[in-house]
Amino acid sequence: MKAKRVIATVLFVMLALGHAWGQDRAKALSLTDCVWFGIDFTGARFTSVTEDPAVIVGQYLNAINTLILQEPAKFDIKKFFKKTGVVNSIETATERNSKIDPGKLVISQEYQITTDDVSRIISSYRNDDNSGTGLIFVAENLNKITQTGSYYVCFFDIASHEIIDCRKITGKAAGFGFRNYWAGSVYNAMKNWAAAK
Repeated sequence: MKAKRVIATVLFVMLALGHAWGQDRAKALSLTDCVWFGIDFTGARFTSVTEDPAVIVGQYLNAINTLILQEPAKFDIKKFFKKTGVVNSIETATERNSKIDPGKLVISQEYQITTDDVSRIISSYRNDDNSGTGLIFVAENLNKITQTGSYYVCFFDIASHEIIDCRKITGKAAGFGFRNYWAGSVYNAMKNWAAAK
């Protein structure tokens, strides 16, 4: 009897954590509008890249976020995430990414972040009226060896920061030059999210 009570308690906690984390793709798809907050790289690591980390922080991270806005026909957030209205608001991501320590950015092995890391990052995001639904890519590992970028694709309530749906998606990196190569992984992650069931 005691063992059953322990198992029941563990299951309850697991279910509660799962609900709090947010795995409701149907709800994410049903929402007609969202605020695109861009890609937050503050928890990410680049694996086995040769570019100067200071240049990555000072130039390329912002360039990747800016490219998505400059090429809306390719990085079609409305199409990939089935939205009728998208407001772009990458200022917070730009500011946060600019403060990354270049000395910690590049490593030689694979890298993972936790769901707690993702939740903490999301808690920094809000818009002018502190309302609506946010969409953000929380970058995890941009890996030159595997030629992939992994991202947590997260929908969340801006006012409460409650996560509606958040799942890790990997995209194949492709393109000429550092910016385009890793932006290619974002594009393919968007496609892979849209194709997932």
